[in-house]
Amino acid sequence: MIDQTKPNNVSETSPQKVTKKRSIAGIFISLLVLIVASGLGGTAGYSRGVGERVSAKGTLVASQLDAQFLLVKTDLAEGRYSVARQRLEFIINQDPSFPGAADALSQVLVNMAITPTPLPTATPTLTPTPDMRSQETIFAQALQQQDAKDWNGLMASLDSLRKADPTYKVTIVDGMYYTALRNRGVDQILGSAFYKTTNLEGGIYDLTLAERFGPLDGYAAGLRSFAREYIVASSFWDVNWQQAVDLFREVYRNTPNLRDASNYTAGMRLHDALLKYGDELAAQAALKDRCQAITVWQEANTLQALDKPYTLKYNTLYQACFPPTGVPTLILPTATLDPFATIPVATEVPTSVVVPTDVRPTDVPTNTLVPPPPPTDVPPSETPVATP
Repeated sequence: MIDQTKPNNVSETSPQKVTKKRSIAGIFISLLVLIVASGLGGTAGYSRGVGERVSAKGTLVASQLDAQFLLVKTDLAEGRYSVARQRLEFIINQDPSFPGAADALSQVLVNMAITPTPLPTATPTLTPTPDMRSQETIFAQALQQQDAKDWNGLMASLDSLRKADPTYKVTIVDGMYYTALRNRGVDQILGSAFYKTTNLEGGIYDLTLAERFGPLDGYAAGLRSFAREYIVASSFWDVNWQQAVDLFREVYRNTPNLRDASNYTAGMRLHDALLKYGDELAAQAALKDRCQAITVWQEANTLQALDKPYTLKYNTLYQACFPPTGVPTLILPTATLDPFATIPVATEVPTSVVVPTDVRPTDVPTNTLVPPPPPTDVPPSETPVATP
């Protein structure tokens, strides 16, 4: 009999552990088979692709070798043995068993041994015979141009002479080069002789070339230095007026008539730069800074009289910087009544006494500059009276 009190472990509906293990193992084996099959398929496809690519490459190379071999026959027929040899060596290097390549190479080598290679013939170098007559003629012309101070013509003749024979009278020709370059450089900087306008850069260049043949004299060296300063000062125009004033002041002190291609002399440049620098100072916020424009404009007036607009600006700023200071008005004190005094005190108040003052005129003509203020160390009694 079956014991009804014990659980029935053999149930037809409950899963068994053995069955579960068998299901997992089957899935694993199926996946493994699938992976192996996929790998084998990919390897086979890759191998087939490589084989097709190699086959295609071999077909391409073979067609190239065939084309080269056909060209070899053309080279042999036209006698280009060297080119045919190179083609055959390439074919054999790619395919040693190429049909007919080895025999053709042997034939080419035999033909090259029989036919000698022509040697190149060197073209003889012809040395021209020096034309002494021509050189003497050019030299004589250069001497005439030097006496006439035709520096451009002299330079052209010397260049022709040096090209014809670099060894012809080297020392004398070098000295003539120095003379031409030095004098032409000075003329360009000053705008004199042949030059109607100045060429500062060209003059500096000529003087620098002249130094290759000998040292410059003091005048030429100084003139080149001031020409350089003029160019440098011009570079600060409309950029830094104070720097332009400082540099043009130095140029004006040494070469006041030095000018540029626009015919502006160093003095004119300094005058205009002083006006512009004074405008900058007059536009400052602090009064003490604005008053510095008075001195700057006074310096510009010494170079050239200020026009009416600048005269008006100068006088207006001058009145603000140096206002008129008169003698103070003296007023006698008023007497007061003393309630304890026995003698009556005068009740009339004296009239105030006004001392005439030395006041500067406020209505200054627009074309007259207000003179500078008197020095502070002069006693009041010795102070000169300003005349309008």
